[in-house]
Amino acid sequence: MIRHYLRERRRELVVATVLCATSSALSIVLLSRLNDVARDGLGETGTRNLPVVSALLAAVFLGNLAAQTYLARFGASTIASLRSDLSRRFLAMDYEQLLASGKHVVGGALIADVSRVATLFLVLPLFAFNALSVAFCVVYLAVLSIPLILVFTAIMAFAIGSSLRMMGRSGAIFEATREQEEILFGHFASLADGKKELTLSAGRARHFMDSVPDPAIETNRHLNYEAQKWWGYGGAWSSTMVFCAMLGVIYAGQAEFGVPSGTILQFVIGALFLMNPLNYLIIASRDVMIGMASLRQLEHSGLGGAARPANPDSFDSAGSGEWRHIEAKGLCFRYEEDDGHGFSLGPIDLDLRRGETLFVVGGNGSGKSTLGMMLCGLTRPTAGRIELDGRPVDDTRLAAYRALFSAVFFDFHLFTHMVDRRGEPAPDADTGAWLTRLDLHAKVQARGGELSTLALSQGQRKRLALAQSCIDDADILLFDEWAADQDPGFRRYFYRELLPALKRSRKTVIAITHDERYFDCADRVLKLEQGRLVETPALAALA
Repeated sequence: MIRHYLRERRRELVVATVLCATSSALSIVLLSRLNDVARDGLGETGTRNLPVVSALLAAVFLGNLAAQTYLARFGASTIASLRSDLSRRFLAMDYEQLLASGKHVVGGALIADVSRVATLFLVLPLFAFNALSVAFCVVYLAVLSIPLILVFTAIMAFAIGSSLRMMGRSGAIFEATREQEEILFGHFASLADGKKELTLSAGRARHFMDSVPDPAIETNRHLNYEAQKWWGYGGAWSSTMVFCAMLGVIYAGQAEFGVPSGTILQFVIGALFLMNPLNYLIIASRDVMIGMASLRQLEHSGLGGAARPANPDSFDSAGSGEWRHIEAKGLCFRYEEDDGHGFSLGPIDLDLRRGETLFVVGGNGSGKSTLGMMLCGLTRPTAGRIELDGRPVDDTRLAAYRALFSAVFFDFHLFTHMVDRRGEPAPDADTGAWLTRLDLHAKVQARGGELSTLALSQGQRKRLALAQSCIDDADILLFDEWAADQDPGFRRYFYRELLPALKRSRKTVIAITHDERYFDCADRVLKLEQGRLVETPALAALA
């Protein structure tokens, strides 16, 4: 992923590198001139150097200003592009892959990992800038004295090597910390999902905190402590060794090589100048290491691969209004649990004709919702296939097949905008008509397609979700237990008025329901028992 973004911005990287190199080179030239002024004093030679030093000061300031401005723009645009691209990768991710990874894992990746990878991309240009500063400074020190730079390099090589060994222990701990965070995100999700129950039971709330999130938080605290500790040890050791290197340079220069004191002083000043970018490299290495761990986590969560944008035009009959029937042939789904138990659905054969209203009924756990998810293409069957007008719905046609559907799922989500099938804001008049029709006009208004509020009761939220689904104007509408939270009046409206109106509009409706008194509103009723379609007397009477 990082190679992709760097390759995509190679021109900007070249410009950034040139600006950084120019700024670093000017800094070293300025350092050299300052050393000359210090060596020559304020005599005639020193006075002649002052205008040059002044000009270099201005050039260094302007060069740094230009480099930092460009790096800030480069970092900000890269971060924005990264966040936008990862959001699109998430949209392109299969729903099954999301379930397999875990919603809290992907959610944590989009929040925690994106922030850390964003920091990585922000740090990289500055990392390069300071690395160039270190390189130019080393060259300058080598020009001052070859023997001294050899002594300095030998001591610093030992210092950096030993520091990296200490810091290397942090790398594995950072990886473990990120894995532990996944568990913590899952506990936080449980905390939010179970807020009502935990509020009602102080004992359960205390037990939950003591036995679930608190141990995970403590584990995360310990890992963070270990990682930061060893990273700090490495940084402290390397900083101390810089002074040891200076001491070695001073001793070797005077006692072994007979280097003039003025040259030794210039070398020490240059080494002190080197400390600032070198310290930044050490500090920034932690952000780089954490960012790389987050990049690997993004890969693991499924967000690091190549984005697969949906292509609604890839299936010529989908969305064209010309399709006639959908066939499920030998449809099976098997879900295995860790303890060896699981759930089986199928094999199921059914034919869904355009414009019909189909009810799917059955007890809890019979597979109604799973069948609905397979029919609309969100869950792939483990066996069997779905055909549209006799043509198999394979991976190349799946996105366009899904575009035939709109749904109000049992665990539905409300969006803040009303949009039509093209993704354009729905006319406020159309939205207002639906809000009035569903008795929501006193609580919710629409302006430019945006809804004024989503703070509604569960039944009202479902009505708003129904309005969003109908305005979406898909060919096939899936309603999973929509009427379960409605009062008798709206329940009757749904079955006696809305479903017939949708049928007259040639919409195909799949309604998962328990409302036996309204079975006569369906063209067909399919009953599931323990994952199998069964024939019942009521079903035969309606056939």
